[in-house]
Amino acid sequence: MLLAYGASRMEACNPIAREALRLALTPVINQMSVIGMIAIPGMMTGALLGGAPVDQAAYLQMIIMFMISSATALASFFAAIAVIIVTVDTEHRIRPDRIDDQAFVLWRARKWLVQQIVSLFEDVYAKFKNKTYAYGHRRVNEEEEREMLITSRTPISPFAPP
Repeated sequence: MLLAYGASRMEACNPIAREALRLALTPVINQMSVIGMIAIPGMMTGALLGGAPVDQAAYLQMIIMFMISSATALASFFAAIAVIIVTVDTEHRIRPDRIDDQAFVLWRARKWLVQQIVSLFEDVYAKFKNKTYAYGHRRVNEEEEREMLITSRTPISPFAPP
């Protein structure tokens, strides 16, 4: 809507980008809020068991957490900017042809694999169902029985030798 009123692509996509960044950074912020009270991560525990002073172990753990948080924030920010640049061109037009509406490639691969497995089991079941020999004796399947009834032939006993 803002593009129609003359806003640039960054101005028009600002609310969407803010919401995307808020959603992307919520888990990291929640993790940082409980880092000292509830969770004592592995590096701090290892430093304490190794004989390091508590303040140094806490300082190292804070540095590591801030590095992880900043890496997540930068990656989220650059991903949001890249999406805006790709979906809205330099003429400030939304480009739906650049938006891939297919399912994620791993979901498509999973769906294909499940279809292959199901078709394999269906083939095995169909072969087992239409098998003409049961325990070494000939068994009449439905098609043969229908044909025998139509032609009024005497049916073959299921226990007759082949």
